[in-house]
Amino acid sequence: MSSNITPLIIEKTSKTPQIIFDPINNLFEISGRSLPENVVKTYEPVLQWIDQNIGKIQNNIVFNFRVDYLNSASAKMISLILTKLEEFFKSGISIEVKWYYNLDDDDIQSEGEIYAKLKKIPIKLIGVDDDDEE
Repeated sequence: MSSNITPLIIEKTSKTPQIIFDPINNLFEISGRSLPENVVKTYEPVLQWIDQNIGKIQNNIVFNFRVDYLNSASAKMISLILTKLEEFFKSGISIEVKWYYNLDDDDIQSEGEIYAKLKKIPIKLIGVDDDDEE
């Protein structure tokens, strides 16, 4: 059962994303800026949590990435997360990835497009317009 899995909740800072992996509410999201000084320290708990818990979740899993900024070290970690999700997906677990990007942010959009090409897991790119100043 998913209910006995401890959620992973990491609050965002100015340099690290908010991470919510909450199987009870079926919410899996990484959002915000990611340019931590120590990328391993930031993402190690995330990778461990995925290793230990994804295989126990029965629901369909949707991972939301709502990242505003990624440095290259963070991009490598996201790639690693997607590779882990891909392994679970190949083993028959229903996983979908939603990659949100701001319509005027070509960098995050192309990052998502690269992942979508490289990873053998459904990655849906979703352009959002949060520019309401017009």
